[in-house]
Amino acid sequence: MWKDPPYFSTHAILDILVQHSHHWRSMYFFLPLAAYAALFPARGKLPSLQELSLGTHEPSATDPILDAFEVAPRLRSLECVNLHPYMFKFPWDNLSQIPIMTVTITDSLDILRRAPLLESGSFIYTEELIKLPLLPPQLLRHENLKELAVLAPTWNEDIETQVLFRNLITPRLRSLRICNIDRSFGSYLSTFLASINSLESLYLRKTALTEDEVIGLLEVLPTLKHLTLLSSFMFIMVTDLLLTRLTWRSALKTVLVPKLETLEISLPGPLTTAFAEFLESRWDVDGEALPVAKLLQVKVGANDDYDAAIIKRLECLAQAGMSIIIGTTDVPLEDGLEYLSTWSRDDSI
Repeated sequence: MWKDPPYFSTHAILDILVQHSHHWRSMYFFLPLAAYAALFPARGKLPSLQELSLGTHEPSATDPILDAFEVAPRLRSLECVNLHPYMFKFPWDNLSQIPIMTVTITDSLDILRRAPLLESGSFIYTEELIKLPLLPPQLLRHENLKELAVLAPTWNEDIETQVLFRNLITPRLRSLRICNIDRSFGSYLSTFLASINSLESLYLRKTALTEDEVIGLLEVLPTLKHLTLLSSFMFIMVTDLLLTRLTWRSALKTVLVPKLETLEISLPGPLTTAFAEFLESRWDVDGEALPVAKLLQVKVGANDDYDAAIIKRLECLAQAGMSIIIGTTDVPLEDGLEYLSTWSRDDSI
């Protein structure tokens, strides 16, 4: 509708859509900023709207405030792409899901206060216009949040997240994703995780965490079932040190993440004996019941200098039922894993 400038503030198709706003259930708008004013006639005529996605290719702004979506009693899902949500009035009290939203740390804390029923929130963070001092905490306890994603764009990973983790308490959180954060978390991420009753999934990709810091985080997460650790070149999160700590040994009686079921990691070098020992310790190879959960699926990125003896041990596990996926890290680790082979119960190497 608006391919090239100049961008007009309305369009015949948009006008027709607005006339039928009482039928809207799931709507996606990617418009020039000036065109959003054309949605005003829909105000108060959105009885069925449940999902809304708004976006623009222009620099975002916070004014003027548009209230076309202020009255939407069934709205549950809202996303704003390259568009500041405070350009609009929304029924924040209704929301249960924010698939993606571009905001500052301060904005996200404010949104979590406005949306007490929110269960899933994914935020891409931009820089604060003013550097935030670490003031005495103004704690926000969010009782309903179950999934949280803390993301930074690849072109600006220098985002300060300490204020977020220092001020937020989410006792019912089940899943946490952190990607592309190049700034130190200090002690605040560990304190945040320790306040969660039963986190089940942790996804860390290109984060400013050392292996020792990751071990410290896992020590406060005994309920974790799903773990992803994809390192950057600057911060290696997994070596034999962590793999050894994850290895079940009957003599020690305790182990990191005893309920672990799925794991995805990138290694800085080839597959090692410590990796094979870890997998074997989490599988009842001899038919004996383990006091830890059975590791069902493993995805690992490593260089392709495979040791035949290690591969043989992995083959035995794969034939016994463990899903093992091996990838190569001859591409940058942060660019993802190129999976080369998959072994399952019915396949062999």
